[in-house]
Amino acid sequence: MRPPKIIKPYVISFCRSIVAEPQPIYVPVRPLAGAPENECFSILPSHVAQHGGEQVIGWAIWEWPRVYIEAEFHAVWRHPDGQLLDPTPKIAPIPRILFLPDPRRNYTGRQVDNIRKPLDRDPAIKRFCDLSTAMHREQNRGELAVYHGPIVFTETMQRIDHERMELGMLLQRRYGMNTPELSV
Repeated sequence: MRPPKIIKPYVISFCRSIVAEPQPIYVPVRPLAGAPENECFSILPSHVAQHGGEQVIGWAIWEWPRVYIEAEFHAVWRHPDGQLLDPTPKIAPIPRILFLPDPRRNYTGRQVDNIRKPLDRDPAIKRFCDLSTAMHREQNRGELAVYHGPIVFTETMQRIDHERMELGMLLQRRYGMNTPELSV
């Protein structure tokens, strides 16, 4: 997934479905050396304590062009001078994210599922999104909702993951690779 390259009307419409008065903004990614990948809520409190500023909660907006758009619950750092930065290392290095601040949300330690919207009427895309939701639900049943770390896949998770991977390959053949934005 990658951030939308341009904030087009469909991106604003998607953001409006999440936040009443959306103000998405591109935020530079400056990963903290040695910090865990994709763990914004575990690294930001100590970063704020050491450097000042504040944690800003919202959503990272990602898309697979022509396939689907997705909001991932996320937090960034507001530097004491007001500039927003994303210090969280990513699996694939990217220069920026599209961030949607959400002043009504708080982080409570529980996993929050991504919000997904197909960008085409292809039933395979809807099924792919539904499987992603099903996987999140399975991976966060009961005590797993507050667990952070590796989990052992159940038989149900393995079935969901297999079908999702098969659909992902089908969607790549139809719509092209799902590659990150490597340059601005």
